[in-house]
Amino acid sequence: MSNRKLFKIVGFVGIITIISKIFGLLRDLVIAKVFGTTITADAYNFAYLLTGNALVLLGGLGGPFHSATISTLTKIKDNAKESGSFLIRTCTYTFVVLVLITLFVICLKDQIVHLLVPATGLSPEYQNKLWHLTSLQLQIMSPLIIISGLLGILCGVSNVYGSYFWPSFSPVLPSIAIIIFVFAYGDPMLGLALGIGTLIGAILQLIVQLPDLIKAGLYENLKFSFTQNQKAVEEFFHFLGPALLSTTIGQITVYIDSFFCSGLQEGSWTATVLANRLIQLPLGVLLTSFLVPFFPRFSELAHAKNFDGLKQTCILVIRSLWFLTLPIAVYLYLFSKPIVEIVFQRGAFNERSTLLTSSILVALLLSMIAYVARDTLTRVFYSLGDSKLPLLVAVFSILLKIFLNSVLVEKFKAPGIAFSTSIVTGFNFLLLLFLLRKKIGCLGWIKHLRPLLKLSTATLVMYLFGLLFLELFPVYLKNYDFFSKAILIFCSSSACLLVYFGMALTLRVEEAEKIVKEFKQRLFT
Repeated sequence: MSNRKLFKIVGFVGIITIISKIFGLLRDLVIAKVFGTTITADAYNFAYLLTGNALVLLGGLGGPFHSATISTLTKIKDNAKESGSFLIRTCTYTFVVLVLITLFVICLKDQIVHLLVPATGLSPEYQNKLWHLTSLQLQIMSPLIIISGLLGILCGVSNVYGSYFWPSFSPVLPSIAIIIFVFAYGDPMLGLALGIGTLIGAILQLIVQLPDLIKAGLYENLKFSFTQNQKAVEEFFHFLGPALLSTTIGQITVYIDSFFCSGLQEGSWTATVLANRLIQLPLGVLLTSFLVPFFPRFSELAHAKNFDGLKQTCILVIRSLWFLTLPIAVYLYLFSKPIVEIVFQRGAFNERSTLLTSSILVALLLSMIAYVARDTLTRVFYSLGDSKLPLLVAVFSILLKIFLNSVLVEKFKAPGIAFSTSIVTGFNFLLLLFLLRKKIGCLGWIKHLRPLLKLSTATLVMYLFGLLFLELFPVYLKNYDFFSKAILIFCSSSACLLVYFGMALTLRVEEAEKIVKEFKQRLFT
């Protein structure tokens, strides 16, 4: 499949992912209104670390199960009998192992909560209540661990056989389920509706992947044999092991953040989660849109030993992501407080919550550029069948994260944790870039230096325009009511993006010209 056709799929997946992210934002709005930055919200978000995050990271697009499935199944997809045997084996082994892990988590839930959420320095009464609520949520949502692996495999199967709708759209279902359960049983004291809604939504998310399996025709060849060995299954688990460890170790950095955050003021962890959600809203759309269709392309080029094509496609994806990410990061930096206020400040989410969340958001923005490039390079390593080097990078990142948290949290509190995340993300990107160069040679950054300088110039002009807009219309002032601020945010975002895009066209930035060319073709055909 040509890169041009892949970019068309990027647009399709992007639209679906935007819809998914909108529902995710609505879910966060409902949760923020009912629970605010209270102990109940903190307990749910702490429990979500082990359960919901497993669903997103292990079962999500680009997770280890998804990546291992694409990397392995791409080679045998034309052999329905072998593919069917591969699928039933991997699903069976995954189910058995994850059931055992889930039972372990349920049996030791109290000990796990005490370890991950020490709540050091807080009153014994508050500490015991936080532990009780977190254990309750953890018990309810523990089956998500089982669902996560199976979901990742089925999403990988869909993408290998050219289906992108349900893998990209299905995250809407947990959001809808949470909203329904919170409105039906919005208990602000226990928050049971949050855990139950999350679990029901995840079950639905798994079920809707089955039609793509039927379309692929693999269900006719789902046969399991204990005696017959299969090379593809061995390759799957050989790839999955380091990739799973890499993701798990990467997730440990989140546990480290929660550990340091548990001893800060009430709502610090919830504010950190919400700030991350605002960052992930655009990043999730962009990364899913690009990496879901391009990852199989990376695998095809790597399998064919076409390293020049692999490097060229990798740089193409990174440049496109940077072109779209830079203006978003700058705009969120300039308008962080009014954006958080407009999106979340209502009900139990008060002005204190807004100030805390917006300060964390600003510290996280530094990571956006490195984040998209890091995830792209990770997929390139995966396409080469190498999941060990990303694992090594993740191990170094943990050590750096612990050190930075211990230094920055004491001085900056919760924003210090966010700032350390930005530094670690940049470190990850640079180290992966260095290791990839050692593996397949220089990616050719020098010849892309001029286009990158053009992008930086367009971003700088947009930043200056945003400052001018704030001087004329200081959106953060209290004398503006909600609707006035919303209108100003809409006008400012539209104007800033138009200035950025116009400047990019003036400087003849290739990515901007491609968008105009594609628009003209669609308009006049």
